[in-house]
Amino acid sequence: MSSRKHTRYKLLLDEGLPPKENFPALNNLHSVKHIKHDLKQGGAKDPAIYKIAEEDNYLVVVFNTKDFKPMVEDNKPTVICLSTGITNKQIDQKICGILKKLKPGQKRGHLVSASIC
Repeated sequence: MSSRKHTRYKLLLDEGLPPKENFPALNNLHSVKHIKHDLKQGGAKDPAIYKIAEEDNYLVVVFNTKDFKPMVEDNKPTVICLSTGITNKQIDQKICGILKKLKPGQKRGHLVSASIC
């Protein structure tokens, strides 16, 4: 039985998300930065956040899908979109699950939904 090597992704949490400390599993498995708390870019507009993600090779995690969707293009950062009303524990589990299944080609230019039904 072959085991798949773990890929450590770089994630950038949008300002609307709680600080990264609220996501213990995600922090343990991946490199997580929060736009406001870690990068001190609170109040940055969405295009500026996306540009930071592009320059530093992050995947972006957001609640406001409609604002980021138009920015997603081939060879640009993938955006993981969360539904509102989701708990921190659900966010932690859902994103870890998505990243575990993410194919190398999906690191760029994709919009990934992480809704909880």
